[in-house]
Amino acid sequence: MKVEDICFKSAKHVIEEIKNMNVKGGSPFGRAAAWAIKLACEQECLATSQQILDRVLDLSKEMTALKPTMGTIHNSCKIIQDFIVSNFDDDPRVLKERIIKVCDNIIKSSFTAIDKLSEIGANLISDNAIIMMHSYSSTLMGIFIAAAEQGKKYTVICTESRPLRESRLAVKYLQELNESIVYITDAEALEFMPKVDFVLMGADSICCNGDIANKMGTAQIAKLAKICKKSVYIASELYKYDARTKYGYRVSLELRPVEEIVSADDFDLSKSVEVINQFFDITPHSDILGLVCEYGIINPATVDFYWDKTLNEITKNV
Repeated sequence: MKVEDICFKSAKHVIEEIKNMNVKGGSPFGRAAAWAIKLACEQECLATSQQILDRVLDLSKEMTALKPTMGTIHNSCKIIQDFIVSNFDDDPRVLKERIIKVCDNIIKSSFTAIDKLSEIGANLISDNAIIMMHSYSSTLMGIFIAAAEQGKKYTVICTESRPLRESRLAVKYLQELNESIVYITDAEALEFMPKVDFVLMGADSICCNGDIANKMGTAQIAKLAKICKKSVYIASELYKYDARTKYGYRVSLELRPVEEIVSADDFDLSKSVEVINQFFDITPHSDILGLVCEYGIINPATVDFYWDKTLNEITKNV
């Protein structure tokens, strides 16, 4: 059993799946960005290096506008933009072939990283452990699958993650593993926190100081865990590191339509009510015990040290 990507048919199809919220999780978004560029190079008439670069820039703007919090989208697009600029004088046909190889490396590297961190994360889970998670993360599913394959029985407390309640997808995966599941509202987190052994959550972007951007409610649960003296681990491949934060960039936290949290008949939306549907928050690194990644369980604040290794793996032999 493995969490797989959508079978994309074209760059336009990638954009549609992102827009329709069918791509879920920071890692799948990074791979989706690579798929969009790869498919554009394979299928579209891009006759010059400038046309190739312009198309990548357009795709980058479109995907970033849809999901501004996803550091992985920026990484995929930036790596390929830099590669094009560095090899601008190549024959366009050769350049496209080399870009496709970079995209393949991004996708392969992501899956390899998640396989590695899944085994590491599974080692954190002991028999009869009780773990709280929040929202949906394909990376967390990898850890839970690996733990089940090790023969471990455990309980996962899933907070529903309003407003879209992504944890329902996590429950479906966990049911296939025949593990014990407790599904609770977000507001019940404090009530159940004393019962857990540790908290395990995902990430959509990692800042240079180790702060984590993830689905709204992550910071709150991490703070509750700290108050209750429970350990918090964030599971993420290093590809979610947003190197821009090293130079003063602040992660853009996506706002979504108010209709996701209120209905027209709830109250008069035109009178003195500001409705905010902020979809992500920032969890301070001080509330996180460790980052579970492909290099082991590391201090979140050390992510920049490992970034060059990740880049080298993606761009070597191209």
